[in-house]
Amino acid sequence: MAILLPQGIWTALICAPLMGSLFGGLAAFVLMARRGEDWATGTGFDQSSSDQTDAMVKSLRDIATKGRVSGEMMQQATTAGGKDSKAA
Repeated sequence: MAILLPQGIWTALICAPLMGSLFGGLAAFVLMARRGEDWATGTGFDQSSSDQTDAMVKSLRDIATKGRVSGEMMQQATTAGGKDSKAA
């Protein structure tokens, strides 16, 4: 937008999204070219990143299980409290 501002504010505003997309695509191409042949073969992803992903998934599943158990306990406590108040 700063480049096109001397041409007029409306020109700069209209062309800003188009230029942003163009430069985003250019940046993606530059990153792909800098990676070399690894982008085509997939050898850039080694086993350590896979192990890290597995560890993260395991920890997220553990957290979800703890939350589920905690939620069930809360529900049981609420249900038991409701039964006691009805009996009284």
